[in-house]
Amino acid sequence: MAKKPPRRCCRIVNTWEQDPFMRWPIRNQILLPFLMIQIGTVFVVAISSAWFAVRQVDQEIIARMENVLSTLETATYPMTPAILEQLKQFSEADFVVFNQNDEVSGTTLVEMASNEHRLSAKSLTPYDRNSLEQRTLFEFQGRRYFAGLISKRSGVRTESVLVLYPESEWAVERWQAIFPPVFIGGLLLILTIFASLWISQRIARRIQTVQHQVARLAGGNYSASPKPAINDELQDLAEDLNQLSVVLDQSMKSVRSNERSSMLAQLSGGLAHQLRNSLTGARVSIQLHQRRCATGNDEAIAVAIRQLTLTEEQIKALLRLTRGESDKPESDQLDQILNDVISLVQPMCEHHKTRFTSDRLEIDQEIRDANALRGALLNLLLNAIEAAGPGGEVSVSTGVDSGFALIEISDNGPGVPEELTEEIFHPFVTTKKEGVGLGLALARQAAQDCEGSLTLIQNGRTRFQLKIPL
Repeated sequence: MAKKPPRRCCRIVNTWEQDPFMRWPIRNQILLPFLMIQIGTVFVVAISSAWFAVRQVDQEIIARMENVLSTLETATYPMTPAILEQLKQFSEADFVVFNQNDEVSGTTLVEMASNEHRLSAKSLTPYDRNSLEQRTLFEFQGRRYFAGLISKRSGVRTESVLVLYPESEWAVERWQAIFPPVFIGGLLLILTIFASLWISQRIARRIQTVQHQVARLAGGNYSASPKPAINDELQDLAEDLNQLSVVLDQSMKSVRSNERSSMLAQLSGGLAHQLRNSLTGARVSIQLHQRRCATGNDEAIAVAIRQLTLTEEQIKALLRLTRGESDKPESDQLDQILNDVISLVQPMCEHHKTRFTSDRLEIDQEIRDANALRGALLNLLLNAIEAAGPGGEVSVSTGVDSGFALIEISDNGPGVPEELTEEIFHPFVTTKKEGVGLGLALARQAAQDCEGSLTLIQNGRTRFQLKIPL
């Protein structure tokens, strides 16, 4: 059995699919089928309306002629010129009357009355009442008529009446019947084409707007685009693209921040390693000096040693954050850790003329990594003293809540800017021009090492709340 060749429409579709260089815009994909359907619909409606109008005109003419013929066949009055003129005005047809001798006895055609050409009724066919197109065509003086012959009695005489309906009048009435539906159909077709073009161009422009938005995203411009006015699928797509631009912007910022953090982590890790060695050497030297040159009042040297030790622990915490290096942690009581930190910051508060208050509840809690927590609390207090400034106030309070030990450090400084509240604990994020942005990151890392948390609360005062499970 022979294989049938593929249909032409399939070949066209395959050509579009196989040739990537043939562009078939969405506007044309929507417009052309839509136009073809509309053109076909308007064409069928117009032709059908015209055909029915022509049929109606023919039926009206036939009905009008039937009335005249019925009147003529039953009339007993003679066919005088006056009566023939009245019949012509009523039916728009011309009439020729033949007497018994086959002579023209009356007519509405002036030319025929004076014409020397002799017309015989015997040469004409009887009148066909079924269709105008099937009647005999009679030509006189260059004009064509639908002709038909009827016989009637006028008293004792028998007359023949030739009915002549002008073909031109029939054509005019047909055209007058055809013109309105054809004109309206053509007008509707033109309006449909323009409306379809306008709608397709409008949709195409909106699609191009979304396309440009995607191109901007691909080019690295993540600014949001205006929301379309019409609530439809394209508006949903534009909103999704705006959300995507926000996500991409955050992702790119995160990538850049990670790259910057990675570079700074390597740099700070190297510097921290060198500083730890130097601080360890300085602390050992002071301790040797304290042993060899002991005096009655070694409080200043003890504070210096504690400060060097805490700074060394901060360096170790920095190394844990940047390189993952950690020594074996040393445990201590929470109250002792707070005492050590407060003893270090009180002289600084006096120097900066900052009021320092403490509202502490005694908490019997052992901290596994005491040095890391000391460094975290010291960083928080130093930041609070610097934020409060001269004449400001810094306070430390402790308490217990739902199985957690709470340590809250607050100040009445300007606080953290709203745009940085979500990122303030990230490494290298700082509000100070000369700051590095590692203090809060180290403090949160220390809290997490103790299985706790560090949060920022701003409600008139800047509060950093440290929660450690009991």
